[in-house]
Amino acid sequence: MRKKFALIGLVIILIIGGGLFVVRTEFVKGLALNVSYPFMYTFDKISSFLDYISQMVSSKTQLIQENNQLQKKIELLKAQIIYLKRLEDENTKLKKQLNVVDRYPDFKLITGRIIGYSPDNWSEYVIINLGKKDGIKEGNIVVSNGYLFGQVYQVGEFSSSIILISDKNFRISARCKKTGEFVLFQGKNEKEGQLIFVKPEQDIRIGDFVETSGIENKIPEGIPIGEISSISYEEGNFYKNVKVSLKINPFKTEYVVVFIPVLQDEAKK
Repeated sequence: MRKKFALIGLVIILIIGGGLFVVRTEFVKGLALNVSYPFMYTFDKISSFLDYISQMVSSKTQLIQENNQLQKKIELLKAQIIYLKRLEDENTKLKKQLNVVDRYPDFKLITGRIIGYSPDNWSEYVIINLGKKDGIKEGNIVVSNGYLFGQVYQVGEFSSSIILISDKNFRISARCKKTGEFVLFQGKNEKEGQLIFVKPEQDIRIGDFVETSGIENKIPEGIPIGEISSISYEEGNFYKNVKVSLKINPFKTEYVVVFIPVLQDEAKK
């Protein structure tokens, strides 16, 4: 019996001791968690904040690099747009020049570029990048934008000088488009020319266009020269004063077309 009570007492002691141990351990654990929580919470927030800052810095650096790359591409595209616009303008100009090709089957038309201008104020001429090697000869007619531009008067191996229709020394046989009156055109200044030796009885009208007559050899007919802008006549004079408004501007002209007679071109071969 005594042993039985002793055994029961030992069990009770163990239960109580174990219970106290368990209670003490959970308490300590809870206490440790409570004490460490503020530190772990703060550490977690700081860590999250540092990650956020790191990502922001990384994103900003990446955005700056992408922005620099885009700026380079934009500048490249701008340059390409300028180049394409220039090609478009050149194509438009060349198409205008070549519109007259089918109208003159007896002539070979060559497109040239203006590379120089008259260095003085006493004469008006330009230099183009076509010469003997291209079959150019003195007297060949030069056209720009569908209007008579000038005539070749000096030819080098690789370039030629063109006297403009606005020069006082330029003369060419012409006719009035509406009335068919044959006249002689002479250059005067950069804005106008004149018809000379026009008799009082000739039917000359303001607004009529003057064009090449085609009477002279190697010069095609029907190329516009200008528009009659004024007519005056003083009783007793032999001729009328007839002014012709010109449609050319050499300083805004880049390309011209030279008319080479087919026979001249075949003779070269």
